[in-house]
Amino acid sequence: MKINPVNLYSKFFLMNFYYKIEKFVINIADKYDQSNKKLLEIGAENSPYRKYFKRVDYFTQDIKQNRSQTTDFIGDLDQGLKQIKSGSFDYILCTQVLEHLKKPDYAFKEFYRVLNKQGKVFLTTNFIYHIHMQPNDYWRFTKYGLEYLGRKNGFKILHLKPQGGIFQVISYLITTAPLRMFLKEWGLWYHFYLIIFSPIIALINLAAVFLDRFDRKKELTINYEVVYQKKG
Repeated sequence: MKINPVNLYSKFFLMNFYYKIEKFVINIADKYDQSNKKLLEIGAENSPYRKYFKRVDYFTQDIKQNRSQTTDFIGDLDQGLKQIKSGSFDYILCTQVLEHLKKPDYAFKEFYRVLNKQGKVFLTTNFIYHIHMQPNDYWRFTKYGLEYLGRKNGFKILHLKPQGGIFQVISYLITTAPLRMFLKEWGLWYHFYLIIFSPIIALINLAAVFLDRFDRKKELTINYEVVYQKKG
């Protein structure tokens, strides 16, 4: 069987991190998936969350076309969503994209323009996380930065929550340290480490999830989830 390193990585190193993003999207779909609504997924690639939305008209955007040729709008969000008319969408789904934009403030202006009255943005982004997708990785956001970006650009915050706390951050740092320090990314020994130590890593992650119940403030987190609503 061919080993998929991305699946191994997400399952054993950031198990709860990716689980929480997906759970956030599932909860959004349960609440907002309605007929006669239009949703735009930003940075969709192969649109892995489309399966959770059965009723909305689901459209996708990315900087380039995917292999399946299913992306509806091609373009750089830093340059604006010029193909999309103002007020044409009810929802925007934007997961793990904001940190890769050179101009996140401008992105929120475009979100506001593209959404209709009281349209909503469902967003997740990093706070503590390694540099990835080099060199297109520019920002890390606190909850105050996410509040500021929204309010400055005409949104109110309906929901803002850290995805995990300090113990999951510690778990992430401990379990990935050997990969960062000694092993060539996706090389033979990299895969060896993933396979051999996966049970221990899974236990560490599970323990971190339990211990995070005692972290009430959660001021140190890997990720945030936010729901914005357009004012007016």
